[in-house]
Amino acid sequence: MRAVKERMNLYITKSVADELRRLVPARERTKFVEEVLARELRREHLREVLARTAGAWKDEDHPDLMTVEDINRWIDEQRRIGAGNREEELNKLWGRDNDD
Repeated sequence: MRAVKERMNLYITKSVADELRRLVPARERTKFVEEVLARELRREHLREVLARTAGAWKDEDHPDLMTVEDINRWIDEQRRIGAGNREEELNKLWGRDNDD
């Protein structure tokens, strides 16, 4: 399914317009500008999310993850557990039967 397109008129500096014309062929400019805008919008969204969640992690809540070695051990354990066994492992941690 094709995305719905919307026309926009934007003003950019002459130097940027000249550089765009020099570097990007005429029939590829819309796609180029859209890709650049989409990438920058994703970055802005990420900055927004990071700003909202800053401070969510507190070292005192994770004393088992204080060193690089601790973190590497945790990552290795998660890989060993694998996606298929993750629910079972979480149930063990929480003291639940797997049938709950």
